[in-house]
Amino acid sequence: MIRIDNLRDALKYIGYQKQYSPNAEVWSINNRGYTISIDFTNKRINYPVELKAYRETTKNFSSPENFVVLECITRLLSLGYTPKQIELEKPMPGGHTDTGGYCDILIKDNEGNEFILIECKTADDNSSREFSKAWHRMQEDGGQLFNYFNSYRKAKALCLYTSDWQNDACEYDCRIVSMEDNEEYLRADSSLKGYNKVTEEKGGKEEYFKVWKNTYDCDYSTVGIFETGISPFTIGKRQLSVDDLRDADDLEIQKKYHEYATIMRQHNVSGRENAFDKLVNLFLAKIVDETEHTDNLQFYWRGAAHDDYYNLQDRLQLMYSRGMKEFLGEEVTYIDNKTIADSFYLFKNDPDATKEKILDYFQQLKFYTNNDFAFLDVHNQILFRQNAEILKKVVRMLQDMRLRTDKPNQFLGDLFEGFLDQGIKQSEGQFFTPMPIVRFIVSSLPLQSINDSKQVPRVIDYACGAGHFLNEYADQVKTVVTKSGKEAKPYFCEIYGVEKEYRLSKVAKVSAFMYGQDEINIIYQDALRPHSKLKEGSFSVLIANPPYSVKGFLEMLSEEERASFKLSQYVSDINANNSIEVFFIERAAQLLVPGGVAGIILPSSVLSNGNIYTRAREIILQEFDVVAIVEFGSGTFGKTGTNTVTLFLRKKNDKVRMSEHYRHRVQTWCRGDFSKDGVFADAHLLNDYCKMQGIEREVYTSLFETSPQEQLWAHELFKAYRNKYANDTEAKRIAKKKLNKKYTAEQQLEEIEAHILKSIRSIEMEKLYYYVLAKSNPLPTLIVKSPTDNGEVKRFLGYEWSSRKGDEGIKYLNTSVQGEEEVLTRKGLDSIQTPLFNPKNLDDTSHINTLVRSYYLGEPIPVSEKLSSYCSTIRMEDMIDFKRTEFDMGFYTNRKQSTSIQSRYPLITMRELIPHIESGSRPKGGVTNILEGALSLGGEHIDNISGYLNLNTPKYVPNSFYDKAQRGRISKGDILVCKDGALTGKVAMVRDELDGLRAMVNEHVYVLRCEEPTTQLYLFNFLYSPIGSTLLKEKITGSAQGGLNSTSLNAIQIPLPPLSIQQQIVNECAKVDVEYETSRMAIEDYRKRISKIFTDLEVIAENSNGGGYKHLIISDLCEVSSGGTPLRTNSDYWINGNIFWVKTKELDNSILMTTEEMITEKGLNNSSAKVYPIGSIIIAMYGATIGQTAKLGVEAATNQACAVLHCFKKEVLNDYIWFYMRTQKDKLKKKAYGSAQPNINADIVAKYPVLLPSLSEQKQIISDIENYEAQIAKAQAIMDSCSARKVAILNKYLM
Repeated sequence: MIRIDNLRDALKYIGYQKQYSPNAEVWSINNRGYTISIDFTNKRINYPVELKAYRETTKNFSSPENFVVLECITRLLSLGYTPKQIELEKPMPGGHTDTGGYCDILIKDNEGNEFILIECKTADDNSSREFSKAWHRMQEDGGQLFNYFNSYRKAKALCLYTSDWQNDACEYDCRIVSMEDNEEYLRADSSLKGYNKVTEEKGGKEEYFKVWKNTYDCDYSTVGIFETGISPFTIGKRQLSVDDLRDADDLEIQKKYHEYATIMRQHNVSGRENAFDKLVNLFLAKIVDETEHTDNLQFYWRGAAHDDYYNLQDRLQLMYSRGMKEFLGEEVTYIDNKTIADSFYLFKNDPDATKEKILDYFQQLKFYTNNDFAFLDVHNQILFRQNAEILKKVVRMLQDMRLRTDKPNQFLGDLFEGFLDQGIKQSEGQFFTPMPIVRFIVSSLPLQSINDSKQVPRVIDYACGAGHFLNEYADQVKTVVTKSGKEAKPYFCEIYGVEKEYRLSKVAKVSAFMYGQDEINIIYQDALRPHSKLKEGSFSVLIANPPYSVKGFLEMLSEEERASFKLSQYVSDINANNSIEVFFIERAAQLLVPGGVAGIILPSSVLSNGNIYTRAREIILQEFDVVAIVEFGSGTFGKTGTNTVTLFLRKKNDKVRMSEHYRHRVQTWCRGDFSKDGVFADAHLLNDYCKMQGIEREVYTSLFETSPQEQLWAHELFKAYRNKYANDTEAKRIAKKKLNKKYTAEQQLEEIEAHILKSIRSIEMEKLYYYVLAKSNPLPTLIVKSPTDNGEVKRFLGYEWSSRKGDEGIKYLNTSVQGEEEVLTRKGLDSIQTPLFNPKNLDDTSHINTLVRSYYLGEPIPVSEKLSSYCSTIRMEDMIDFKRTEFDMGFYTNRKQSTSIQSRYPLITMRELIPHIESGSRPKGGVTNILEGALSLGGEHIDNISGYLNLNTPKYVPNSFYDKAQRGRISKGDILVCKDGALTGKVAMVRDELDGLRAMVNEHVYVLRCEEPTTQLYLFNFLYSPIGSTLLKEKITGSAQGGLNSTSLNAIQIPLPPLSIQQQIVNECAKVDVEYETSRMAIEDYRKRISKIFTDLEVIAENSNGGGYKHLIISDLCEVSSGGTPLRTNSDYWINGNIFWVKTKELDNSILMTTEEMITEKGLNNSSAKVYPIGSIIIAMYGATIGQTAKLGVEAATNQACAVLHCFKKEVLNDYIWFYMRTQKDKLKKKAYGSAQPNINADIVAKYPVLLPSLSEQKQIISDIENYEAQIAKAQAIMDSCSARKVAILNKYLM
């Protein structure tokens, strides 16, 4: 919206200049000899004297609408209209019972007749929607403009007009309604009434409106009056050119997206995929139009006075067929009307009648059947008209926008993405990659070094979908190569996309043309199959988000094609196998040149799953250096909850295949041959492996001798091996063999021993090989992890997903971020805020993309403190757990150096200590709607702070399910451990909370149960301690949040003292527990007493005399205000700030003496923030923090999510109000409104009821509460010390 604060910018943009005047600030413009001046000092708009204004109010600054009128008048004068032809605010006398009004702008022709009636409205924004409301009313009943027309009935057109200042540009929008009849159109249907007929019949506004609505379907145009080059009084007669088109901005995109959704709903278009297909066809037709008809555009609705549905579709179909042939190389048969008509030029016998009949048949065949623009099923004239109405609206929606650009228009990309998200069913493991992730991945690659060579590198996305990666790469590489004076087009020619779904391959090509990157190659086929243009070992860059979990995909390949993949040998059933993602990993190895780079999005299961996934990790270690692993959580992709990882890889640049060399070296070592250690510089790798396992080299290598040394079997790993293989299926089979003279017990033991030794040698040979491969990774691998907290995830990604009806899709966090309460809009990627990359500068070294790039370049940038919560490094050999007996080659990005426990007592594994570890289950379909039965406990019921169960939000399984459950039932004394998700490792013990209730755990919780009760209590105290928590967390496996599997849990080692020592530890810890529980109950009691103070006041107030208390609201006692957030992108508002600035997450019912952030004086003055005095009370109004409070101990400003109570009246003490509001949190939350994030506002706080006793009673209440608070603080200190005291007890007895 144009306001006083941006009026100068808008004036400057449309050609006004500031005049130098000693007494006033004046801006002026001279258009064709006529001057308009703007006097800011006196707030006056001075139009040429010849221009008649009937009301002075239109010439001042009293309303933003006056600025829209000003901009419109300026534009009209520039087009050649004269001031004499323009009148402002002319009174419109009522006619035929209609009320009058004032027409904002009336244009008269040279004879003085009314020609155009213009109504001006302010542009839509977050605070006002005047333009949309006026247009809606006009469509409902004709609005003001039809009232005005009814006064004189001579105007040729009505126009609803707005102008806006957006993105440093002043742009207009309008709805032009022609009031001239289309006589040819009316003759085609005698039942239709025109405007002239209404005039003849002396009808009124209502009748004129009905003609527009019923005859012309509320037809309008957005062009035809105000475009450059249109002469005065020639509405819609100039041919439009590409210069008349506008680049889409953020506000425009929001409007278009919602407009499209509205059109689809209005006409009950339920087939989203079909609708998207038609939209893509329209995009293609429009691209052809902008390419071939630059001076005479055909892709627009010319208005009911100049166009009809048949000609519109004919033009579109012709352009579409040309586009399919020229851009996509496909013939689409179509014969336009002109070609048909011209074919009759030699016809002699009764040409007119025959021609007319045949043309009628052609028309029926062409238009009354389904076609490339059929949003509905069309098979007759009625359905054709219904579909044509939709087509007209969608064309009109797109016609003013420029699609063909020299660079990706991100706002347009957002629009296309929104349509794509809603229009393509994402199945078969497909999901589209959000543009922020696309930009992050592409900008993380070392594009500069890749494109430095003389040879143009080849680039591929082998599952390109809609072409996001291809277009983003093309845009970024264009920036890189043009800096060095090269042409971009040869680089575009070497970009290849492969897509097996025809519709998506078409979308990808249309996208490339839309972005002016025509040379990009799109190949329509399965990327796992060979193709003449996809030569193996020829691509330098591979970026992709391939499908996952596609059943039967191998059946689509021939036997020869399957044999080209090593992974095929591990597939027993090609119909059942659905692990398509691992074949894409191998395909990447096939396609890339040595030294080529890849960024591939994969489900996180590829890092840890077994079987064929293990073999895929083998290929990764053999073929690639793992540069970085970026783990994205389930909120990253809109249509799937799958956790994903992005693998940043580089194809090994080996002259000799080092994977083969290392395999031979390991085989040689395992034969006991060390003679080549002096030849090859890799003997240290064997030494490193032995050191990592904590075993002498000579002892380890004896494993491969005839008789391994006894020391080998004393090692914990080899003891575990022996235990494992002595009890496996093969060992049991041998043990069951019958003994006789030929097969003695001694021979049986020898066979079992041989089996054990063979099994250990086999797994150790495999481990050693993969350890050596992992050690060959030249640098530590950069690990990037998405946070788990929902709010932090949004800030990490820079966006979130909305499923709200009518507003679905991706929402970027943009430059309007307001503290921790983000303003989400459909703004472009250039305004996104994320640690992943800086959209304004992709080389900004403070972001994660440049960190990844530095690892590619071999010059790692140290992880800054700012990024340390997301980023870490780990060597590849440390990522794989070589110390487990079950070796699956999993890449465990959570692995850390194992905690070493030094104890006077032996360490034993959990497997030895606990014979009973199990988890439970839930009925199919979950337990959400089950309201009674046996308790169902999950991780959320484990209170890790106290070690008790928390049953505040109980869940249930049916009693019948509990009765049949074989596992997971719990009873007093059981230890519960959360096994996966964000709560992994939380520990509690079942005490008296169940009190006879039946209960079981779900599948996310382990039950641990020792045979000895004392040991059970000892184990709980150990696992509940910080050292126990650390041991549990170290065993978490998998990516993203990960989890504890039973093997990892069983492998944890803990010290086991004698039973008597265990009892002493348990007794002393029990005393601490008693103190903890006593203090907890004391705090609960004191808090109840505080609440009772205020409930007693309410009881007294209800008596007949009311206790003398006043029933007031907060605003009776103080002022209630809020705050604001200075623009985040303006560093002047934040850097070196000295004003405390409060956010709601800092409100914890305490006195605030400092804040996380500070703002500058400039930031304060340029935002809604205000500085509040010491003693002000702050109350949170947004989301989960509603009702949280704090009292200012310093002067401070706040953000807009805080209500601030200040300037208290003499009759009230601020501490009384503070203590009272602290007891009202639950009641305040009940007043919240909104579904996505419930909020309250300052008005709700201001009107909140409060009982006010006398000042003396207030003082007594404050004194009592302060005493209770002091007791609470003492009890809390005792509780806080309990954990450290238990650690001291364990250390005293164990260490």
